[in-house]
Amino acid sequence: MRYNVAQLLKEQSGHTRQYTLREAIDALDPEIAPLSPLAGTVQLIRTADGIFVLGNLHTSLELTCARCLVPFALPLEFSLEEEFRPTIDIHTGATLPLTADDEVATRIDAHHEIDLSEVVRQGILLAIPPGPICRSKCAGLCAICGKNLNEGACDCKRDEIDPRFEKLKELLDKK
Repeated sequence: MRYNVAQLLKEQSGHTRQYTLREAIDALDPEIAPLSPLAGTVQLIRTADGIFVLGNLHTSLELTCARCLVPFALPLEFSLEEEFRPTIDIHTGATLPLTADDEVATRIDAHHEIDLSEVVRQGILLAIPPGPICRSKCAGLCAICGKNLNEGACDCKRDEIDPRFEKLKELLDKK
C-alpha cells in the first residue's frame, strides 16, 4: 500500500490523485484474520503541508463471538482521513524539520512515498466493534456447563443462588 507522491508534491495545493485499491492484508496484523482482500478507493489531495489521504475501504474479517466463542464473518467498512507530511523538500532535497505532531506512520519518506499500511491497520482495529457478537440474539454459553445455548438448552439447574446474595434471600423468606 505504498504510493509515490513525488509528482503530486510538485503541484499546487488542491491537486488530487485517485486510486482504486484491492490488496491482500494477511500480514498487516496477527490479530486480524481477513476473509477477503481490502478494497475501495483512496484519494490523495495536495495540501500546503503535505498530502491528505481520504479513503473508503471495506473487507471481511473472521472474528470470535464474545458470547458463544464461535468464529463468524464480519463485513467491515471504514474510512481513512490522514495527513502525511514530507521529510525531504521536493525541490531542494533538504531535510525538513519534524514537528511534535508528526508520527512515523504519517511521514512521507525520503523517496517521496507514503505507506498506508499502518493507517489502514489502525482503521481496521478501530472499526471492529468491542465485544463482537455473531448475531444480535446470540444466547452465549451456559455459565455452569459451558454448552453453546444457540444449539439448544442444557440440563443445568439455574435455581442456585449466588452465595453473596443468600443473606438477602433469607430476608425475603422471613417476610
